[in-house]
Amino acid sequence: MKRLLLLLTLVVAIASLNAQETRRRERMTAEQFQARQQEYLTKAAELTEQEAKDFFPLYFEMKQKQKTMQDEAWKLFREGRDNSAKEGSYKEINDAFTESQLNSARLEKEYLEKFRKVLPDKKIFLIRSAEMGFRTNMVRDMWRPRGEGGGVPNRDRQHRHKPEYNK
Repeated sequence: MKRLLLLLTLVVAIASLNAQETRRRERMTAEQFQARQQEYLTKAAELTEQEAKDFFPLYFEMKQKQKTMQDEAWKLFREGRDNSAKEGSYKEINDAFTESQLNSARLEKEYLEKFRKVLPDKKIFLIRSAEMGFRTNMVRDMWRPRGEGGGVPNRDRQHRHKPEYNK
């Protein structure tokens, strides 16, 4: 009986600690994410205030269109994971998923021409390079417990995507 009580107490304590950690990690709104991304990319590409003002509406418009395409593709992909799909529909799912990726790349190429009207190619390149670093940093920060150094990638990866490293 004492062992059962001890085990139950341990389970409740662990669950409580896990719940506290979950509450500490606040969800970021889409607007907060966008603002953080804009700040990071602006610094990485050393955009002027005017360049940022001209560039980011186009950039976020493109990203929203890409997200819509990807959401549709992932919806199909999830249907295939339910194991209720017939064999013939997997071909349709695979084709639609690949077509979505191609359309996203075409859209990016279309917007590249729009970006060139407001930014030099070097700054566009720096933004593309910094996008990878931003994603890496976001994922690392998301999984790192607050106040701890855990989850830090190796030194090379950590510095390669920092905006000041790309100068």
